[in-house]
Amino acid sequence: MSGSGVRRALISVYDKTGVVEFARGLHEEFGIEILSTGGTAAVLRQNGIPVTPVEGVTGFGEMLDGRVKTLHPRIHAAILADRGNSDHMRQLAEAGISPIDMVVVNLYPFKEAIRRSDCTFDEAIEMIDIGGPCLLRAAAKNHRHVLVCSQPAAYPRVLASLRDWDDEKVRAETCRAGAFEAFWSTTGYDSTIATWLRADVKVLRLEDRQTLRYGENPHQRAELLRPAGPAGDGGLAGPGVADSETPLSYNNYLDADAALELCRNLAGLADSAVWHRRPAGGSDDAMWHRRPAGGSESVAPASRRWEGVGEEHITRRNLPHIQNPGRTYFVTFRTQGIDLPPDARQVALDACRFWHGKKMTLHLAVVMPDHVHVLLTPYLYETGEAVSLGELLHSIKSFSSHEIRKLVGGQGPVWLDERFDRIMRDQAEFAETWEYIETNPDRADLGKDYTWMWRSDTEFQEGGIVGPEVHRPEAGATAHRRDAGATQAGAAQHVPGVRSACCFIKHGNACGVGIAADPVEAYRRAYLGDPNAAMGGVLACNCPVTPVFAEAVMDTLDRWGKGAGAGAFFVEVWVAPCFDERAVEIIRSARSWGPRVRLLRCGMDPALDADCLTVRSIAGGVLMQTPDRVGLNESEWKVVTRRTPTDAEMADLRLAWLIAKHTKSNAISLVHNGQLIGNGAGQMSRVMSCRIATWLARENGHAATLAAAVAASDGFFPFRDGPDLLAEAGVSAVIQPGGSKRDADVIAACDERGLAMVVTGTRHFRH
Repeated sequence: MSGSGVRRALISVYDKTGVVEFARGLHEEFGIEILSTGGTAAVLRQNGIPVTPVEGVTGFGEMLDGRVKTLHPRIHAAILADRGNSDHMRQLAEAGISPIDMVVVNLYPFKEAIRRSDCTFDEAIEMIDIGGPCLLRAAAKNHRHVLVCSQPAAYPRVLASLRDWDDEKVRAETCRAGAFEAFWSTTGYDSTIATWLRADVKVLRLEDRQTLRYGENPHQRAELLRPAGPAGDGGLAGPGVADSETPLSYNNYLDADAALELCRNLAGLADSAVWHRRPAGGSDDAMWHRRPAGGSESVAPASRRWEGVGEEHITRRNLPHIQNPGRTYFVTFRTQGIDLPPDARQVALDACRFWHGKKMTLHLAVVMPDHVHVLLTPYLYETGEAVSLGELLHSIKSFSSHEIRKLVGGQGPVWLDERFDRIMRDQAEFAETWEYIETNPDRADLGKDYTWMWRSDTEFQEGGIVGPEVHRPEAGATAHRRDAGATQAGAAQHVPGVRSACCFIKHGNACGVGIAADPVEAYRRAYLGDPNAAMGGVLACNCPVTPVFAEAVMDTLDRWGKGAGAGAFFVEVWVAPCFDERAVEIIRSARSWGPRVRLLRCGMDPALDADCLTVRSIAGGVLMQTPDRVGLNESEWKVVTRRTPTDAEMADLRLAWLIAKHTKSNAISLVHNGQLIGNGAGQMSRVMSCRIATWLARENGHAATLAAAVAASDGFFPFRDGPDLLAEAGVSAVIQPGGSKRDADVIAACDERGLAMVVTGTRHFRH
């Protein structure tokens, strides 16, 4: 069969990317007759491509709101007939059915639909494709005679293959590859639906098999496999991340993964307001305190406005809660069943913008025909007073309702109560919500350049945005923008106000961590934390690698010297969101080890692989769990000692807590002034981890800073011996989960020695 021998093609796609060009090529170059359905047929006709409607073949129009279109013997018999079976061909001829030689189908985006926060059960059900999988499976089964194409990315390859269709090898390989892709597509589609229906069922699909040099040891075989679909795109198994002729080993990948996970957590540490809670029974029971960044004196607690909270402060929406001063909210409200004309949408958008810069920061707003999404932060003033979210929404809705009624007529309010409101917990959730709102018109087929949308240049501010006369957020933040000019994934994720972070990993544990406003200073702190262990380790940073930064790393020994007993320095693997081209030239040419270092470009947003599960094999089985995504959940933290940590101690406690989270248990992490100075890891006894951490601090020249250092423990202290040992070394503050039967003894030991202690209520064992 030549290229022109593919006489009839059925095209029915949800994702219409490239389908017009592909269909034009089929028709104009090969003279292929095109059958099509509904929306696809309309698009092709609009672009001047002749189309035979499927209903013209079957004799039946679409039924059941489009649920039945192609489920008909005249379609499936035309696909499934074995061209080498004379009886099959006789039956087709007797029924007047012409064979279909190509099937081009992609499926409804079920996974994308259920990821939407407002997706209902009925909406999800309607996004389950039936006809599409049937067509793909039929064509794939009969792939010796039918070419199936299930991915827009395959269109150029298919056209190229049709030009060589007389080559039997080309024809067989193309059809077989299409069949594999089709079955792989339907397998993943069905597993997604199944796991949505049964949350207790987990399906792990792996692809892109890559053989590694060997496993943990030379006598062990090893492979790298990547999760199917987008789940692995942001991680180390993503395509094209390595930039070196030297392949990564099994152990390289393990250490690089540990470095990436730690650096992603550190990416959230910012110079912003700090909130923490006093212990139950204290004089400031369960109150929130705001501490200004860089200041030693506390501002009057914002929450005093909320003492003795009355009903007037409680929101009466679907998710009732006490309003949190200064937090960023995602709010949705809908019309009373009417569609807003363009001029009414403009009124609503102007109403949303009115208080921007006066009583709130409006980050993003979009007015759809029947609902509104807003992302906003009510101002928190230095006096401790906060603008009420309810007050802002009432003003926006009441004014716009009055003006819209003048335009559309009718009586009564235009808007229903809020569909929901949700506090943005962190930068990642803010960015995800921004993306959801910004793409809402496009998903509703209203176009990418939708008029009734407004964006500001203000970024997410953890802990609240202060009133306009006190502080205005920096303009130009890019954390929530899709940066079309970014040369590598993750290049636009470095945000003003977020500290640069660097870490060295050896054997899965952090041996050096530093954070600072300047990337070079962050690196200096990480290296000097333990220069001996840094040599030959994996380096990760949350900031773009510029030429200046690259020069600093390559000149490590000249600038900061060797570790005691370490005769050299080199890096095995370097993980970063992006590498400047000139920086790569410097890395490759500055030192003898430069050409060998593996440069891995990975996004620093934890949400990039939010759907991934952690998997580990055991004898006869596999263990799976969700990732440990809990980071600085400060709303659960309590100060349990008489002394409260200072601002400097709290900043270091956060860093120490995140390092301990990513250190093998039992873990004790010592931090001073944004630098890891000692890490006790993987010990059977927690007190032994305390001894190792303090010994390492002294060994690496940090004895003088131990007197002002803080410590983090990934699990509770079973006895007071651990805090006693840390206090004797000079540690001044400790953070730990709490929950031991002897918590009272541990707290008493801290009070005796003047230590401040924070309990988090969260454990971070890492085995």
